[in-house]
Amino acid sequence: MTLTVKPLKPSLPEYRQVKALYYRAFPEYEQEAWSRLLFKRLFRRADFLVFYDQDQFVGLSYIIHHHGIHYVLYLAVNDQVRSKGYGSQILDHLKDRYAPDTLVLDIEQPDPVATNNHQRLRRLRFYRKNGFSLTDRLTKTPAVTYQLLSTNQEIDHAKVDNMFTWFNGRTFE
Repeated sequence: MTLTVKPLKPSLPEYRQVKALYYRAFPEYEQEAWSRLLFKRLFRRADFLVFYDQDQFVGLSYIIHHHGIHYVLYLAVNDQVRSKGYGSQILDHLKDRYAPDTLVLDIEQPDPVATNNHQRLRRLRFYRKNGFSLTDRLTKTPAVTYQLLSTNQEIDHAKVDNMFTWFNGRTFE
């Protein structure tokens, strides 16, 4: 089965489903304002993609770009079709779409005392199975510590920092 991909637009029949999945799939402390996500993609440094199997909405991704690095800020599979391989197919699509560049993403750092450590470890196994490796980069927030994963062992941390500087509203080159 081959996924089809469309950029998110308010005219898509599944627009409300995509928005609802975004708010369901990510905890409030990880969510950006919906309007901000839509605005940032207008600069062509971010892609908000919707994935379909035939005509069925199966998932979404939001990717930020900066000089050969593509940061997967959000990836979610529709709850109604989870555990059918769509997450891996979406990642395969993203790796092909942005090849030969590097894909990066953050996960909650595994922590034996965390109440959701089982979920964190499952997520880590999933991304490793799909070609991502742990890096030594940690991002501490008041809610959780995130660990960066990448499809490339060599990461230019300055580029990652610049990407977030842009996304968070400051300008760069």
